[in-house]
Amino acid sequence: MTVAAAGRRVPVTTLAAEALFRVSPHVVLAVYMLLLALPQNNVLAGGGGAITPARIVAGGCLLWWLVARFAGGFKLATGPNPVRRIVLVALGLLAAADAVAFIGGVPDSRISGADRTAMLFVLAAGVALLVCDGLSSTRALRAVFAGAVVGFSCSAIAAIGQFVHAVDLRTLTVFPGLVTQQLVSISLPRGGLVRSLGFANHPIELAATAAAMLPLTLHLARYGRLKTFWWACAAVLAVGPLVSISRTGLLGLAVVALFLLPRYGLVRWLLAGGLMASMVLAAGVVQPKLMDVLVGTVAGSSKDSSIWSRLTKYDYVWQHFLAKPLGGQGLGTYVTSVQPFLDNQYLLTAVESGLPGLVGFVLLLGVPMWWSFRFWRSKKIESPPQVRDAAWAIGVALLVCALSFGTYDGLTFPQFEGVSLMLVGSAGALYRIARRTEVVA
Repeated sequence: MTVAAAGRRVPVTTLAAEALFRVSPHVVLAVYMLLLALPQNNVLAGGGGAITPARIVAGGCLLWWLVARFAGGFKLATGPNPVRRIVLVALGLLAAADAVAFIGGVPDSRISGADRTAMLFVLAAGVALLVCDGLSSTRALRAVFAGAVVGFSCSAIAAIGQFVHAVDLRTLTVFPGLVTQQLVSISLPRGGLVRSLGFANHPIELAATAAAMLPLTLHLARYGRLKTFWWACAAVLAVGPLVSISRTGLLGLAVVALFLLPRYGLVRWLLAGGLMASMVLAAGVVQPKLMDVLVGTVAGSSKDSSIWSRLTKYDYVWQHFLAKPLGGQGLGTYVTSVQPFLDNQYLLTAVESGLPGLVGFVLLLGVPMWWSFRFWRSKKIESPPQVRDAAWAIGVALLVCALSFGTYDGLTFPQFEGVSLMLVGSAGALYRIARRTEVVA
C-alpha cells in the first residue's frame, strides 16, 4: 500500500519509519526515566520474569544508538567524546573479564544470573550512549532530568505515604499486562520504625536515588519552567532519605548540601540550611521518634553491626581477588545465600570481574565526573550559566552515586543502575554542549 506524499508515492511502512525517526531522543529518554521510577518488580506477564516496560524502552534506546552508529542518520553526534569512549572501554573491560571468568569455569547454576546481570547492564549502557550522543542542548537535558525528577518524586511521595499512614501505593502501579514479582525478603525495621522504600526495591535504593535526583531538581528550579513545582519536588526528594532511615541517603544529602555552598554563597546557603533544618523538625513533629532514630543512625554508626560487618569482608574480597585477578568469578555470579553480603559495589566488582572490571567501573564513574566538575569550575573556559549549572548538577549527582556505590551494591538495584548510567551519559552530552558553546578566556 502506498500514499501520495510531497508529489511522490511512498509506502506506508516508509512513512511510519520516517515519522518514528523524527521522534526526539530526549522524549524517549524522559519516558524511560518515568518508567524506571516505577517498581521494577512489575514485569510483563509471560515475559520470563525480567522484562519491564523500562527495559523495553532501554532496549529500543540501545538499538537506536547502534543503528545510528553503524548505518548513519538519526542526527546523533559522531564526533570524538571522552565519555562515550569510556563507556565503550568499560563495556570492553567487563566483557573481557567475563570471558576470562567463563573460560576458567562458571557453575551452571550461576549462568542464568550472569546472563541477566550482563543484559541489564548493557541495556543501561545503551541508554547512557543515547543520552551522550542524542542530546544536543541544555533544554533537551532538562527534559530528561524532568522525567527522572517527576518519576522519583512520585516514588518519594509513595515512601512518605507509606511511612506516615502505612499506605502502599505500589499496588496502583501494576498496570494491565504486568504482574508483580515478590521482592527478596529484606529487613525493614530500624529503631522501632518501618523504613519506607517507595517504588524502589529497597529503602537504600530509594534514599540513594532521591539524593542523586536532588541536584538535578535544583538545576530545573533555576533554569526550567514551573519553578515552584520543582522546588516542591526538591522538598519531597529531601524527605525521601529521611523516611528510608538510610545512612546512604543522609550521606548523599550532606554531599549536596556541601556543594550548595559555592553555588549559592554563604548567606543563601545558610538560609537554605535553615529551611532544610525546618523540614527535618517538621518531620520530627509528625513522627517524634523519627528524630531519635535518625540521630541514633548517625551517632551510633561506630557501634552499628551492619557497618562493622562490611569492614570484616575485606579479607574475603582480597583472597578471592588474588585467586582470580584477571577475570574474577564472573559478572552476576555472586550469590549472597552462599557468599557473604558485601554491601559495596567496588568490592563486589573486584570479586566478580577482577582488576579489569574494577578499573572499568571506576573509570566509568570518574571520567564523566571529572569533565562535569571541570566545566563547572574551570577558569580557562567561559561557558553559558545554564551549561555551568548543568555541569554542577551532573557532577554532584555523580559524586552522590560514586559514594553510594561504596555503601551498597548499587548495580544489583535496577533503578540506581539506570540513574547512574543516565548521569554518565548526561556528562557526555554536556561535554559536547559545552565544547560547542565555550569561549576560551
